Amino acid sequence: MTKYNYNIRELKWNQWLAGIIDGKGYLCIKNNQNVFCEIIMPLQDEYLLFQIKQKLGGKLKLRSSNQSIRYRLTSKKKLIELIFRINGHIRNTVRFIQFKKFCYFFNVFYKKANILTKNNAYIAGFFDADGTICITVQKTSHQNSIKPGVFGKLNRLINAQDAHTIQVYITNKHINNLILFQKAFNFGQIKSFKKNKNNIYIYLVGLKNIPHFIEYIKTYPLRSSKKKRVFLLIKYLKLNNLQAYFAPQKSLIRKAWNNFCHQWYNIQF
Repeated sequence: MTKYNYNIRELKWNQWLAGIIDGKGYLCIKNNQNVFCEIIMPLQDEYLLFQIKQKLGGKLKLRSSNQSIRYRLTSKKKLIELIFRINGHIRNTVRFIQFKKFCYFFNVFYKKANILTKNNAYIAGFFDADGTICITVQKTSHQNSIKPGVFGKLNRLINAQDAHTIQVYITNKHINNLILFQKAFNFGQIKSFKKNKNNIYIYLVGLKNIPHFIEYIKTYPLRSSKKKRVFLLIKYLKLNNLQAYFAPQKSLIRKAWNNFCHQWYNIQF
């Protein structure tokens, strides 16, 4: 069997890929012969999937809902390469069972993942898959509350003053998958909520820890569309420290806040 050796740059990419697969992947063996790996991402992350396709081959397909793209890898030679790339990096409580079966099918020795630390691109991959960066508005006027669509959101944020919350979090059905990140970073909280009678868990970074999260992303960059909002997080922290949303309407500081809000919702002005 071919031996695969990876330099530091490739090792980071492999860690990142394992995070993506743990978050949005599926490793399947049907009828003991039909073997494939699938990753499903939203439309805006086509380029992320294209990068994986460039490395491993495979095919991209627009799903019937037209809201997501499916990457599928079926070549047995490339699936073996995939195994060697992510072996020792799979941690998801569901995915590692699938991956063990993959290793057995291809007669590859399964490697258990080491304890996760913040010096690992796996977290960036998992965040690309299941992470969220958002701002919620807690209080607004009746007039702004009924404005629809993205322009409604924009108006509510511009005028929210300090009645808003910025959040950075990862969502998962299994709490153990999130405890990994809390222990690796040594910060953040894990909370739960009900969705369709099922428990959903979120790992919240917290406002005071966002600068530490940004420092991590500088070393292990995101590859999804979320990377745009990481850049805006830096802007937000500066404007928040200045309380720019309280500045007079005609001031340059308030103009900077308004500009930030337009950028957050990707609205040209």
